Amino acid sequence: MKKKINRNYFWAETFIKELSSIGVKYACISPGSRNTALTLAVANNKKIKSFVHIDERCSAFFALGIAKASGTPVILLCTSGTATAELYPAIIEAYQQRVPLIICTADRPPELLNTGANQTINQNNLYKNHIRWFFDAGLPEPIQRRIRHIKAIAKRAVYESLVRSKGPVHLNFPFRKPFEPDEFTDEVDSEVIKAAELVLPDKKDLYKEN
Repeated sequence: MKKKINRNYFWAETFIKELSSIGVKYACISPGSRNTALTLAVANNKKIKSFVHIDERCSAFFALGIAKASGTPVILLCTSGTATAELYPAIIEAYQQRVPLIICTADRPPELLNTGANQTINQNNLYKNHIRWFFDAGLPEPIQRRIRHIKAIAKRAVYESLVRSKGPVHLNFPFRKPFEPDEFTDEVDSEVIKAAELVLPDKKDLYKEN
């Protein structure tokens, strides 16, 4: 059986669903066009309580407060370009205090870098002096191997922020248009759908220190 999907939303939904399945309950969002897929994936997830802030700096400090109060990782989501720089003061605070944040920045595709494209900067390891771990997710690919990989990355993000390193982690997500879920880009088979819905390991196994 095949199903039509938007690869950006399918990718984002798989990642966010994995985070929620292993205990992530809160997200702070500053909406923009480039992070549409991630924003909708959070908004449509009933296990995650989301807070919307137009100002990225306010959103980041709000996320920091929730993470400190709850002791659990909080998703911090923003669009591409200079918006990412607005998160930095709160990220420094989180780094110094070892507060778990999962920073998810949307990005332009690599071919737009250094071309003068709007809201495009080099976001690769942008916060490198004040994060515990960084991962560039690469452009979405609706194939089994990549779907399983992005799910594994979600688990590692929680582990790095909460257990191993303790503090903010940064994941960068480049996207090409179209962003809206109802604008289909691919037709995938049942194996890919199944890969996005694999039964997860027990939550306590994730938090176990090796």
